[in-house]
Amino acid sequence: MKLKFYKYHGAGNDFIIIENLHEEIKEEEKSGLAKKLCHRRFGIGGDGLIFAEPSSKADIKMRVFNPDGSEAEMCGNGIRCLAKHASNFLLKNKKLIRIETLAGVKEVEITKKQGKVSYVRVAMGKPKFDRKDIPALGEGKLIKEKLEGLEINAVNTGVPHVVVFVEDVEKVDVETLGRKIRYNELFPQGTNVNFVQKLKENEFKIRTYERGVEKETLACGTGICASGVVAATLGIAKEDEPLLFHAKGGDVYVELKEEIYMIGPAEFVFYGFYSSI
Repeated sequence: MKLKFYKYHGAGNDFIIIENLHEEIKEEEKSGLAKKLCHRRFGIGGDGLIFAEPSSKADIKMRVFNPDGSEAEMCGNGIRCLAKHASNFLLKNKKLIRIETLAGVKEVEITKKQGKVSYVRVAMGKPKFDRKDIPALGEGKLIKEKLEGLEINAVNTGVPHVVVFVEDVEKVDVETLGRKIRYNELFPQGTNVNFVQKLKENEFKIRTYERGVEKETLACGTGICASGVVAATLGIAKEDEPLLFHAKGGDVYVELKEEIYMIGPAEFVFYGFYSSI
């Protein structure tokens, strides 16, 4: 089988996009294909594999598979990349795109300058703080709770996230601490883990351990959204002004209105063909 693929990144969080509009790639093949293609030494390399598929309720459907073969409900950086790809190649320069995900239909606004996509704004929906919606064991919200010697906060912004505020994010052993929290029994489906440092009013530095990738990534869109809404909830940030997050791979903005809005880049890298000989 010969597959055409497209490589994109959103603030360094990189993805392989495959157009599966006629559903030639069957359901039982997707997980294994993600493991093969996302491998950085034996495949193309990526933090996730995205299938662009037909949708009966939106302009297009996004299916996201992690390098370990698991499927993610939603991916913030990934949806920006798919929106750019769809606007350029599939939907005739459409600037407002509705994308179906396992976390619901998301509206994505494309802004172009001189004919090129300059940034993408995603309506991410409302955050879910109740433990049953994260999901996490227990009842009520999971705010300022002690775990692994840290004060954690949890929220679902499409996928489960833990947010930990620290004095110096560069001194954090993200992969060791992130892995401990990610696999803690408190989270029956696991969780992503964000370590956040406040730099000044509404400006933060962030590092994220991603579930499914099972290591630190250069950026995580849903994690940035989670960190923004938790910062506002704790009174660490002003919710009536945009929040700026510096990830290792680039900058992403969050706006907290009737729902969460994420604004950030999406960059095309290259395309190619994959065949298993």
